[in-house]
Amino acid sequence: MDRLLGAIISLHQISRRRRLVAADLARENAEVLRESEGEEASAAAEEEVFGLEMFWMKRIIDFF
Repeated sequence: MDRLLGAIISLHQISRRRRLVAADLARENAEVLRESEGEEASAAAEEEVFGLEMFWMKRIIDFF
C-alpha cells in the first residue's frame, strides 16, 4: 500500500510540474501577444492560460 501511495504522489508531482510548465509557457505567449498584437490578443491568451490551468486541475481530480 505504501508503494502505491508513493506512486500516486509521484504522479501528482509530475502532473503538477507539467501544469506549471504549461501555465508558464501560456503566460509567456500572452506577454508576447500583448506586446505585438495589443490587448484583444492578450485577453485571448489569458483565457488560454485559465483554460490550461482548469484542464490540468480536472485531470488531477479525475485521477484521484
